[in-house]
Amino acid sequence: MLIRNSLLYMIARLVPGIFGMATTALLTRLLDVAAYGLYGLALVVMTFVSTMGFDWLGVSFLRFYDGKGGDQRTVATFVYIFLMLGLLSGALTCVAWAFGAFSGTLAPIYALGIGLAWSYSWFELAARLETASLRPFRYLIMNLGRAAMILVAAVGAAWITRDPVWTAVGTGIGMFGGAMLGSMRSQDLAPRLFDRTLAVKVLAFGIPLAASLTLSGVISSGTRALVQALGSAEALGLYTAAFILVQNTLVIMAGGIASASYPLAVRAVEGGDPAKAHRQLLANGSLLLAVMAPACLGMALTADGVAHTLVGHKFATTVAELTPWMAAGAFFGSMRAHFLDHAFQLGRRPGLQVWVTAVAAIIAIGLSCILIPRYGPVGAAMAVALAMAGSCIHAIISGRYAYPVPLPLATGARVLAACIFMALLVGAMPDKGTVAFMLQVIVGVLAYTAAAFAFNILDLRSHALPFIARRARRAPSG
Repeated sequence: MLIRNSLLYMIARLVPGIFGMATTALLTRLLDVAAYGLYGLALVVMTFVSTMGFDWLGVSFLRFYDGKGGDQRTVATFVYIFLMLGLLSGALTCVAWAFGAFSGTLAPIYALGIGLAWSYSWFELAARLETASLRPFRYLIMNLGRAAMILVAAVGAAWITRDPVWTAVGTGIGMFGGAMLGSMRSQDLAPRLFDRTLAVKVLAFGIPLAASLTLSGVISSGTRALVQALGSAEALGLYTAAFILVQNTLVIMAGGIASASYPLAVRAVEGGDPAKAHRQLLANGSLLLAVMAPACLGMALTADGVAHTLVGHKFATTVAELTPWMAAGAFFGSMRAHFLDHAFQLGRRPGLQVWVTAVAAIIAIGLSCILIPRYGPVGAAMAVALAMAGSCIHAIISGRYAYPVPLPLATGARVLAACIFMALLVGAMPDKGTVAFMLQVIVGVLAYTAAAFAFNILDLRSHALPFIARRARRAPSG
């Protein structure tokens, strides 16, 4: 069930991710580097506001939905908490505007970024309902609809106006439209269904989690803001192009696996059987590692082909330099966020997660201040990768005090051997041109698949050989 659902959720995220790559490829050709940098700034504001104010609500929803039997009151309560957060963030925005925080030529960009955060966060909450209800096909429709609408609206606005503000408006329209394709709009959200007792529990669980996610936002959005502050809008544009490419592949894959694995872990823990929970968590970690390690390594190995194929020529050289570091950061960040951090959430000890993320944020920001002046946007990617690697070690140690999440060490050894085999074959191939890039991808996929079969990663050989034998016996003779 885990592998099947993970495949469905990865497809539900990867297919729209292709639309996202197409959007990035077109926007980096329609907007100049400085204009794309301003568009990237709106995305930075969106990411930070949504991470700080709203992301904790989606994580909490997954944690509480199954425990409350998925009743209507749970959905309504979370929707009303979302609306309260929206009103609070709107009020704080008005106060900040009144005191001149948004003055100057960047005011429209900051305002649009906050609006994008509302659209993005509403989509994510609506999508969590489909995830918690184990409805991957509905989840696919939502993500595909959002990606298609963003492609049409954002690219259309950029083509007509060549203006980053209208491009951001198109992005927001696409996000909100995607949310309307989910089942949230058919839910009964009458005020009488608001559960105050549940709301108090959610806030008690969510406030420390919000603090941790805010610090995560500092790592992601803060380093991107430093790229502009210590560099330029052009540098942020280059960094944003690489960031979106990585996000639309590696981060989406990890999120797809987590969409299937985390609800199963919650159900196993809530079932009260420690042995079953241990097996489920070990399977979750093994699957995440077996998918993300070759995917991140593969993107790093093919960075030149990725950049020259998917972004405009003015972006390609720097994006190629950024991609390996971002791929490394995505690997460590995904392993922490979608596996190691589950110890704090399942054990209901989000306060420990705050300390882990705080240390990572200090390292990321500190290294960024040192490395960006010397290496430009690449320095920011280096800082994030090193901070996330260190935070994984910190999370493993601190997680022991929250919930015993088993480490997939045996799977890790096999995955490492398979990745080395893949890297040797891909590294021996030419790396210039689109055709060479496509061949590298094909060889990499085939090499890792063959090695995974040989090393029996995720019991692939154990399941495949009996299946092949049954099919052979059923085949007509002669």
